[in-house]
Amino acid sequence: MKTIIIIGDGMADEPLKELCGKTPLEYAHTPNMDLLAKYGANGEFYAIKPGITVDSDAAHLAILGQHVDLSHSNRGAYEALGASLNPSPSDIGFRVNFATINDEYILIDGRAGRIKNEAKQLELVINSKLKLDAVRFEFKQTIGFKGALVLKDMDLTTGVKLPTQYDVGKQIWATALTNAPEDLFTAETINEFMKKSHEILKTQPLNLQKIAEGKPPANVIMPWAAGRIDSMKPIMKKYGKCLCVAAVPVIKGVCRYSGMDIVDVPNVTGEWDTDTISKSTIALEHLEDYDLILIHIEGTDEASHDGDVEAKLTIIEKIDDMIGHLLNKIDLEDARFALLSDHGSSSIKHTHMSDAVPIAVCGAGVKPDDVSTYNERSANGGRLNTIVGKNLMPLLAAPKV
Repeated sequence: MKTIIIIGDGMADEPLKELCGKTPLEYAHTPNMDLLAKYGANGEFYAIKPGITVDSDAAHLAILGQHVDLSHSNRGAYEALGASLNPSPSDIGFRVNFATINDEYILIDGRAGRIKNEAKQLELVINSKLKLDAVRFEFKQTIGFKGALVLKDMDLTTGVKLPTQYDVGKQIWATALTNAPEDLFTAETINEFMKKSHEILKTQPLNLQKIAEGKPPANVIMPWAAGRIDSMKPIMKKYGKCLCVAAVPVIKGVCRYSGMDIVDVPNVTGEWDTDTISKSTIALEHLEDYDLILIHIEGTDEASHDGDVEAKLTIIEKIDDMIGHLLNKIDLEDARFALLSDHGSSSIKHTHMSDAVPIAVCGAGVKPDDVSTYNERSANGGRLNTIVGKNLMPLLAAPKV
């Protein structure tokens, strides 16, 4: 039996005034999602447990059955894994943003005007010109303003406080969490990297052009989410050969850490304008060789963080089209589908939510219930009741659901 897991990142939401009190899932045209709900079993899903708000790395770790330490995130290391930088156990990985700062290193725009893949030319400049005094590094632009960084030195730690893309109006300096020499050295190294990246990037032709056009320049590389991975934990291998189809490196990294293969997908952006059919096409091309395929779509979460309701409706309907493309090629008697969000994301508050999200499981060995639409409210009436992340994979692997 083939298993297809479809995760709309932050797809669940709350009722919105501009949608007449409906959530985006309730308001959007989603015939294929509703088909999975109608012919499947439905319920409410929490990555960890009720009342806990999670980031996407923690949520996906939980979905794949990994232990989640909510006191500390290794997100930067997963970003590096997903970007194929292959950090060693002594390396520190970071998610980085191309960002906009002023001459006092105060953050103006944490996403550099949402610079697109033209940022690749800035990666090439950084890798050819930037040298650190005492530490080696690897840097890669991944999607648009996003990237991954690995600092390579035995004396580095994760004991640093780092800026985030939301710290607009604040200086971006890294600070040590303790007076330990290793923490101080790590903060100094990160600040050296940011200073030198700014000196190089502020005079690049692409950024001078952006300034002339009144657009935010990508004039610094800002590391955040420091993480370290001691060893891989390939927990997913017990479910057979598994593949991750995703655009964003952190999800690729979590899946790779968990023993899944990852694949590059053409024409994906990690935003609402991504090519969802490209993802389903890649999944179908690999279906014969894999027992389980996880398809992740980031754009729903990004639209919520921007408070862009129209964009969220658009990407939800594009996910629905993707599901339709899969259903046209896969017989439900031979496969099992799971459709869910990893967490909800509020288009009002622009943050992740702790509320339950809907899950529908449909296909081989699944007994339908009376739910006929896929959304937050209808999920409450499903016979699956409440599912938490650590129980999802055993459920999907069971002969009968």
